[in-house]
Parts: sequence; C-alpha cells; structure tokens
Amino acid sequence: MNLLNRYLQAVARLLPKARRDDIIAELRANILSQMEDREQELGRPLTEDEQAEILRHHGNPTVIAGRYREGNLGLAFGVQLIGPELFPFYKNILLLNLSLTLLILFPVSLIGRAVFPGVAIPLLAQVSIITLIFTLLDRYKGAVLDKWDPRKLPALKAAVEEGPTARNIFEFIATAVGTVWLALTPWWPYLMLGPGALWIPSLGLKFWPQWPFFYGAIVAVLCADVILRFFSLFRWLPRRRFRVVDLALRGVGILIGVLLYLEGPNYVTSSNAAFADWANSTFRVCIAVAIAIHLWRAGWLLFSLLRERHQMLPARQY
Repeated sequence: MNLLNRYLQAVARLLPKARRDDIIAELRANILSQMEDREQELGRPLTEDEQAEILRHHGNPTVIAGRYREGNLGLAFGVQLIGPELFPFYKNILLLNLSLTLLILFPVSLIGRAVFPGVAIPLLAQVSIITLIFTLLDRYKGAVLDKWDPRKLPALKAAVEEGPTARNIFEFIATAVGTVWLALTPWWPYLMLGPGALWIPSLGLKFWPQWPFFYGAIVAVLCADVILRFFSLFRWLPRRRFRVVDLALRGVGILIGVLLYLEGPNYVTSSNAAFADWANSTFRVCIAVAIAIHLWRAGWLLFSLLRERHQMLPARQY
C-alpha cells in the first residue's frame, strides 16, 4: 500500500496539526475499505493502476485537505464564489493587503482632508479585485486539480513537514499577488494611493531620475522569488538548493536596499515641502524595514545551510 501512504502523506501536509492524526486515520480506513471491496469483486489483489484509479476518484489531496479545515468556510452570495480549498488563502491575502493599504493611505488622506473617501474607495476596489481573482481561480481550479496522477505523488518521507505545506501555498500566492500589484502601480497609481493619486499633479510630485532602474530591479527580484516559490511548491527543486537560491535573492535584495538607502533622503520632490518631507521619511523607514527583514531571512537561511553541512560531514568521512 505504498501508493496509499504517499497519498495520505500529501493530504497530511495540508491539514491542521491538531486534527491531522485523526483525519488521516479516518481517510485510511475509508480508502482501505474501498480497496478491499474492489478486491473482493475482482477476486484478486489490486494492481497499482487500479489502486491509483481509486485514489484519483477519491479526490486531489489539496481538495480533500480543504474539506477538513476549521469551519469548512467559503465565500458565497447565492452561489459559492470561493470554496473551502482557497478561502483560507483568500482571507489571509485580503487581510494583509488591506492592512498595508490602511497603513499607506491613512496619512495621505489626512493631508488631503478626505479621510473616509480616501481610504474607503481603494479598500473597496482592492476587496473587489482580490475577490474576483480568487473567484476565477476557484472556478477553473478543476482544470488543474482534477488532472493529477497518484503515481506521481512524492515518495514517502520521514516527516510530513518536509515539502509543500499550506504555508508554502499562501506564501506563493501572496508573493505573486504582491508582485503583480507592484508591477501595475506605475500605470495605475490608484492601486496603491487610491484617490491620493489624483493629487499628484497638484503637489508637483516628481521622483528622482534613478528611480526607474531601482524599481525595475525590485520587480525583477520579486518575479524571481515568485518563480522560485513555484518550483518549491511542486517539489521541483530540492530543499537545500531552494535555500541557496533564496539566500542569493536575499543578498540581492539587501544590496538594492542599501544602495537605495544611501541615495536618500531626497527620493521625491514636491511643491508642498511638508508632504515631500513626510514621503521621503516614510520611504526611508520602509527601506530600513525591508533591509532588516532580508537580513533576518538571510541569517536564518545561512544558519540552516551551515547546520545541514555540519550534519553531513561525518557521513562524508566514511
């Protein structure tokens, strides 16, 4: 029953830890019962192809795990828009995006003395756009989730924590959505500033000449991060190699951040001196926070790689 164990392992990686053992035991009993009934009908043990067909009919591991999440929540208005498989990722990305939007827009709205429309309109726009994206993903997920082969599931590992998890999926979706959002902002500044984008001409706001180069470099690093997480999500990249590439990307991010910080503090100019000072100070703080996050992540990756190398050395001596 190696195929069954691999299937249950794939489901277990996406389940909440508190209920994982009970759910896997229930699934194992149900699937074994189906296989035993089929064996009695045929009068012989099942072949691997026949086991795979039963597992494929039982459902994609991602879909099965989604049915067991707390509350089995989804989003519906008469008809279901977002099912329980994608709803946790939709909720987390929406909360993260709205929190960042409030942090950016509230001070800008205060300057423009239009707090409610300055905050409410872009929030509603972002809720609508993110909801639309996930509704389309949910509607067409069957084209991907239904076309899978149990025989191509990952080999059994000692711990279910190795490989893709719900956290990996969330990080990939969040990174992808954030990258697209940032890439579109120069053409649609309303995405980030909301109604504040209409005040830019009156403020005489101008970016420094070097900004296009740094902006392009930031977007390129984010795109590389999305590709890296995509390959890791589907286990097409070994964990150690993923950490090495991730460490390299963090190093590039730190370099960009340091160069940006040193080029400050006059990132923008404006006819409104108070607004220019606030914008430059906010931008400088954001750069410092980004550098700190990259340093923390790079340090953790470096420590993990060195520890793994140290653990491998005794084996290599023989």
